Amino acid sequence: MLKIISLCLALSLALFTASCSSGGTAAQQSTSSRTHVTMLANTPIAVTLDDAIDTDVDVSGDAFRATLTHAIVVEGYTLFADGAAAKGVLNKVVESGRLQTPAELDFSLTAIQNADGRWIQVTTNTISENKASHTNREIAMIGGGAIVGGIIGKIIDKDGSTAIGAAAGAAAGTGLAIATGKQDIFHGVGTEVTFFSSGSSRVAI
Repeated sequence: MLKIISLCLALSLALFTASCSSGGTAAQQSTSSRTHVTMLANTPIAVTLDDAIDTDVDVSGDAFRATLTHAIVVEGYTLFADGAAAKGVLNKVVESGRLQTPAELDFSLTAIQNADGRWIQVTTNTISENKASHTNREIAMIGGGAIVGGIIGKIIDKDGSTAIGAAAGAAAGTGLAIATGKQDIFHGVGTEVTFFSSGSSRVAI
């Protein structure tokens, strides 16, 4: 009786082991049967922004969403279809200051969604932008608003004094400083941007 029980247990264990082995082999075969294609460095990745980017609002580390505007095809295989979702990161954001501090923006792509809905990590070049700071001539023009205002005041209001005109000019100069002294970088929704892969990526399709 004990021999029969032992034999049954051994047989059950053998069948279980074979089943597990077969399942593992099937999974391995399924994985190995997928085609892997390498997307080489410098592959163009054109996207359209789904989120606006603004150095007056965003901060370093913020993420942004985008949509692939052209399919990425390698060796006849479509790695990522036209319209695939993509996402990136704002590597560096510097808000524009008054007159002397120019806005700065560095951003890059981080991942693209494939046909299976999986996010594939990618590395791209970083696009860098820098708003030039105001020149001394521009600052002088802003400061010279009081002088111009003195002349305007005399022309517009003959009863007014030079002081009134100069005050109006000073206010105009201040308004000009507000209007031109802060120049942030802004890219609205729908802006087209082209990145380039900075390294090779092996993609299963």
